[in-house]
Amino acid sequence: MSDVYEMIREMLSSEGVDIEQILEIDPKKLIADKRARWKCRFGCGYFGKRYSCPPNVPDNYEEFMKSYRRAIAIIYKFNDYMSDKIRLQKILPLIESRLIFDYPMAFALFPGGCDLCEECSYERTERCPKTTRVRPSLSSVGINVSKLGLKIGDGRSIAILLLD
Repeated sequence: MSDVYEMIREMLSSEGVDIEQILEIDPKKLIADKRARWKCRFGCGYFGKRYSCPPNVPDNYEEFMKSYRRAIAIIYKFNDYMSDKIRLQKILPLIESRLIFDYPMAFALFPGGCDLCEECSYERTERCPKTTRVRPSLSSVGINVSKLGLKIGDGRSIAILLLD
């Protein structure tokens, strides 16, 4: 496992991501909080406007998360929320692809709604040009980030890699 942590740390550090902590979480403890999805619907401007956000993310996310045996949380510090989030969103699918040989069902969850494109065309076209790189946001699968110890505005955010 330390090799996985090392690879993640190396890849993120090379992209300038300020990693605070990488830790393993039992995916069974990632209990979906339906309020997180409600906050997506009533409180986030990305709802229905991003491929990575509800209602585009299926509702059976609880079953999906429980099907994994391992989860790695990447807690990172940000100076500029949006640019650091985009940097992480670009590297997560690459990390996932490096893990796929040992963990064929490896799957990343984005911190926040997708911002891979400078201007998202999904709302207009209902098509995403980067479907191979977009991943659901933590909130879209019901993960309440505050239950993982992070508070809004504390200068930290989180991404999760699910492994099986």
